[in-house]
Amino acid sequence: MFIHQAVRSKLFALSGLILAGGIVLRACSSDHDSMDMDLAPTSGNANAADVMFAQMMIPHHEQAVLMANLAPDRASDSQVLALASEIKQAQAPEIDLMQSWLQTWGVDQMPADEAMQDHGSHGMDGMLTEEQLSELAEAKGAAFEALFATYMIEHHEGAVAMAQDVLNSGQDPAVALLAREIIATQEKEILQLQALLNTESSNQSMAIMPTLGHMHGAVIDSGGLLVGTHDGVHHVEIASGVTRPIGPTRIDMMAFSGNPDELLVASGHPGLGSSLPNPLGHMSSTDGGISWESISLSGEVDFHSLAINGNEIVGWDTQGLIQFSSDGGRSWQPGPQITATSVAWFSNQVWIATVESGLQTWSKGSNTLTAANAPSVLLGASPDGNALWRVDRDGSVHRTVDAKKWNRIGSVRRIEAFVADFDVAYALTGTSLEVIPV
Repeated sequence: MFIHQAVRSKLFALSGLILAGGIVLRACSSDHDSMDMDLAPTSGNANAADVMFAQMMIPHHEQAVLMANLAPDRASDSQVLALASEIKQAQAPEIDLMQSWLQTWGVDQMPADEAMQDHGSHGMDGMLTEEQLSELAEAKGAAFEALFATYMIEHHEGAVAMAQDVLNSGQDPAVALLAREIIATQEKEILQLQALLNTESSNQSMAIMPTLGHMHGAVIDSGGLLVGTHDGVHHVEIASGVTRPIGPTRIDMMAFSGNPDELLVASGHPGLGSSLPNPLGHMSSTDGGISWESISLSGEVDFHSLAINGNEIVGWDTQGLIQFSSDGGRSWQPGPQITATSVAWFSNQVWIATVESGLQTWSKGSNTLTAANAPSVLLGASPDGNALWRVDRDGSVHRTVDAKKWNRIGSVRRIEAFVADFDVAYALTGTSLEVIPV
């Protein structure tokens, strides 16, 4: 993706300052160790693109937090309220992190009025105008919820474009790590927001109680579903929506997958008060999620998507790599670099939902990806391996049994986590379960 002209001219100006010694890039320690992410302090190797990314993303994030703060007094939809809370919780600490980078680099933060001027010249995609912010602030109920989803989709698309730009042009590993976090997180949130705007869904939907925290994966269990959340593993009964916690472990799961009767795998961050290293690397459970063992990459890797095929495991970590293990996660081999939102095993291949190039397939041992010519955000393979499901950015749901022809099944209106059997799929949020039959 090309850098916009307004950004490009600013980059040239900053480059001149750097060459002239006007900006001193120096390493420093981060005071954000308590943040719920494994983002490192800047390496001190930032270039002009890295600097401009932080300068522009801070006001961009600040506006998203402002929009999220409007929701509690204006929205009643539980998913809108939950998503607004998630956006605030994710982006507020990212603002702090980027502000610390600017301090390290000796660079001033971009004033809000300058950020709005950049918006006017297409420098910051997705920024709302003052008129749009006023319109959102004055709306209530369903009108607010529709505007919030519409405007936040545009806002997120702008953030994703900016993050992709810095991945192409920046050089600081910490900045790249944050950019990939933003892309992967906000692509999934775009799907959630778009699903809220869908009106055609006729799927069976029920409330789940007690409600759960944000979800990052689910597997099919006897009589229900096991869900990996920011508060450990929980069981959701399909017939009633009743939830209950599984085991005492309350780790913040950013990836969760597997077979409850054999092997469950997870990654993420320690729970409150935990002495485990951050990030958790690869963890596994052989007792249905009751207890967890740290297997490898502890303190090194944060997988945001995992899938298993017997003793084989594939995952995407926020350092940008597809990683593969053939021994239950004890050792790993790097695969291609890509920004992924979901991975699945199907038809003897790894299927990867990517931001850059849509749905891709990958064969272990290869460093190349093959386009599957479909947009996708979330994937779900049936436990028997005979069906693959995908959810696209617009909330539409599709299924294949031969890896060639896709059939559109319908669409979803509520989704955070997605899991599929051969002839039925399930879309879950912290407050709802949606059943999607063939």
